[in-house]
Amino acid sequence: MPESISRRFREWGDRNFVALLTSIFVLMLLVLYFAPNIFITIPAGHGGALWLRFFGGTVVDFQYGEGTKIICPWDRIYLYDLRIQQQTANFDVLTSEGLQITVDVTLRFRLKPDALGAITAYAGPDFIKTLVMPSVGAMVRLEAAKHTAEAIYSTERHAIENDIFNEMGEVVDNLIPASLHPGSEIILLDFWFRSIKLPPDLQKAIEQKLTQRQLAEQYRYILEREEREKQRKRIEAEGIKAFQDTVSSGITDSYLKWKGIDATLKLAESPNSKIVIVGGGKEGLPLILGPWEGQGTSLKPGEQAPAGTPPPGAKTGEATPSTPQTPSSAVGNTGATQPSTASGGLREVPSREPPAMPSAPLATQPLPPAAPTDR
Repeated sequence: MPESISRRFREWGDRNFVALLTSIFVLMLLVLYFAPNIFITIPAGHGGALWLRFFGGTVVDFQYGEGTKIICPWDRIYLYDLRIQQQTANFDVLTSEGLQITVDVTLRFRLKPDALGAITAYAGPDFIKTLVMPSVGAMVRLEAAKHTAEAIYSTERHAIENDIFNEMGEVVDNLIPASLHPGSEIILLDFWFRSIKLPPDLQKAIEQKLTQRQLAEQYRYILEREEREKQRKRIEAEGIKAFQDTVSSGITDSYLKWKGIDATLKLAESPNSKIVIVGGGKEGLPLILGPWEGQGTSLKPGEQAPAGTPPPGAKTGEATPSTPQTPSSAVGNTGATQPSTASGGLREVPSREPPAMPSAPLATQPLPPAAPTDR
């Protein structure tokens, strides 16, 4: 029996080989042509809702997961993003003062996978734009009417965002009838105001008010800082006073004189120190003289300045008038070194000279007339 069936099948195939080959080729062409409608790939993080053309339409209680799915070419799979999404919209709202402002809000959410069939049957793929965001706008307008423009713009902005987010949970639960899907179809994650546009004059006034408030806070911190600084200076003064009280008993005149001699020795080693007179000070400390301004040489005790050397205090480049001396004055123009009245050294005592008589050139002075004589 099996042999007769196989023999008949081979005979049928031999007789209809061309027709059978043509049918297989046409079928392959149809599969390739309708492949995009037959093989459906659902990407990562997405889900699909099935719609049957001849068997009741949308399957509410069924959804596809990720991967490649095979369906009839006349059926359809609607894809939805199940990952975290955010939607932004602008709304014109009225405040409690009747002022119209524009708010830019953002809603962050994600869809529930088991609600894809109900969403497809009730609102379609534009579920967020047709149902969710209009409901969000209604809640924003309702909440904005309870507050002033200043509160929405600055002081109570975060609290208003939280109130809108909490009240939106009840609204979202009733977007789709419970007969299609009980409960909420989306999971709300966050809500915030991206920007708030006020009339320019009002916005400027609010900003100035907030600036003055911050300045007041700044002054409060400045006063607190100055109070701390006053405490620090008081503590520092107490420490300095305690230090002075401690060391004042150990500082004597002999200690100060010894420190003065030590400092004088260091100054004497400097290239600017030229003449050191020991014991010339009031307290018996050495004295340091010179150099004169503009004078590159120094004098030792008992030496006289060379001719043409300007006196102390004279500026370089100024001419010094010469004073002629009489023979008598020239004889006494020798300096004498006398012992100093102060103990501890010698000092040079300049000799006293008679005042020089002024003389004028003979060529420039006229002779006086001769006096008449009686004969």
